Amino acid sequence: MTGCASIVERELLSLLRMKPTLWLLILVALAFTAAVLLKWPSSATADLSGSQARTVFRGLAFSMLVAVILIVPAYPATGLIREVRRRTMELLLNSPLRRTEIFLGKVIALAGFAALLLSVTFPAMACCYAMGALSPTDDVLQLYLLLAVASLELIVLGLLVGTFAQTAESGLRWVYGATFFLTVIVAMPHVFLQGGEGLLAETAAKLRTLSPIPAVIQLTGQASPGGIGMIETQNLVQSYFFSALLVTAAAAVVCIRRLNYSLLDRSRSQGIITDDRSAAQRAVRRVMYLVDPQKRKAGIPRFLNPVMVKEFRSRQFGRLHWLLRLVAGCAVLSLLLTLATTMGTLDWGVEKVGGIMIVAQVGLILVLTPGLSSGMIAGEVESGGWNMLRSTPLGALRVITGKLSSVTITLLLVLCASLPGYGIIMVIKPVLQTQVTQVILSMALTAAVAMLTSAAVSSFFRSTATATTVSYGLL
Repeated sequence: MTGCASIVERELLSLLRMKPTLWLLILVALAFTAAVLLKWPSSATADLSGSQARTVFRGLAFSMLVAVILIVPAYPATGLIREVRRRTMELLLNSPLRRTEIFLGKVIALAGFAALLLSVTFPAMACCYAMGALSPTDDVLQLYLLLAVASLELIVLGLLVGTFAQTAESGLRWVYGATFFLTVIVAMPHVFLQGGEGLLAETAAKLRTLSPIPAVIQLTGQASPGGIGMIETQNLVQSYFFSALLVTAAAAVVCIRRLNYSLLDRSRSQGIITDDRSAAQRAVRRVMYLVDPQKRKAGIPRFLNPVMVKEFRSRQFGRLHWLLRLVAGCAVLSLLLTLATTMGTLDWGVEKVGGIMIVAQVGLILVLTPGLSSGMIAGEVESGGWNMLRSTPLGALRVITGKLSSVTITLLLVLCASLPGYGIIMVIKPVLQTQVTQVILSMALTAAVAMLTSAAVSSFFRSTATATTVSYGLL
């Protein structure tokens, strides 16, 4: 345990010495304090019903959950990747420390940071408690225990993602995607299937216990989304404790097994270019593949923006075959939502199911867009490619236009792939055509705002990981 303590001391102190960490804690404390002061009673009349205190507590609870979801996963994922790239992980693996001690040391250090993040909300929670109507054990203590368990789960998840990702920006994309899955996606099937019977409804009810959102909703006294007057009998807080600890234990076992020398030497086959194969093999691949990723690309035409082509060819998941897979996945998801729409309209109505589809699509845009556009400028500066772009005859407007075009085309493909669901809604209820049109325009504007915000943030930072984290926080 001495080695574990040394890692805790090293990791926690290095984390607290970072200036962004200090500013982050100060901003979180000020934000929560301001939120309580805005709701503080302005008159001398006491609120005996406690509705105002419960409203403030509900807002604080969800704000604290959002802060944990946005801040906690980023540090373990990027920290482990940086250690691998700087070869300091090699020193740890060559030391007498066991893999379990290395893992526990990192988890305890990051848990200390998460505890410090939660502690800066104590003044705001104390003011909320002073307003009355809150139980110190059933409300306040249980909320902090739930957030502590969620933080521990996200820390282990971030470390696990860090063992797979090779760059900090890809680690952030994957860890936020996994966090979005464990917080939002797993709770969505129950919204469609609640109140029903059968295996699917029971599976959806069990699956939602993986998310902390239903537990916080129940803890704050809110009704379940789309519950339509149904009474919730399951203790979702205890169920989430059990599910989160089970996921944490499984992820910890996998992460410990991956903490070995394979992190330092990841071999990857370069493959064979299709043009170097025989004529028969080229003919077979031309028939079997709609887009051959191993085929040598042609030159860039004069009418295309070379920066846009460069972004598509060099960016991860920017190649055409990956774009087709992304569109196909979104189309399948849209068709599943369409099926749920046609089945659910008999019980809930088109408006409610359409609202669920809108929330899911907005979440997809907010998760996907920062990962695509936050590295426009910061990624080039970090890799040294920005100076090369400046030395070319291309003007600044053409460079920025090419980068924005590459992200815009990707987002348009994702948005277009989800149109069948809205088409079915208009077929079922034609009077909603105006509302559906407004929703599509709002989605396009949301994607544009998210893209431009992330691009603007990217111009202020020299690190893609920092720009991505700030973009997710703003959005």
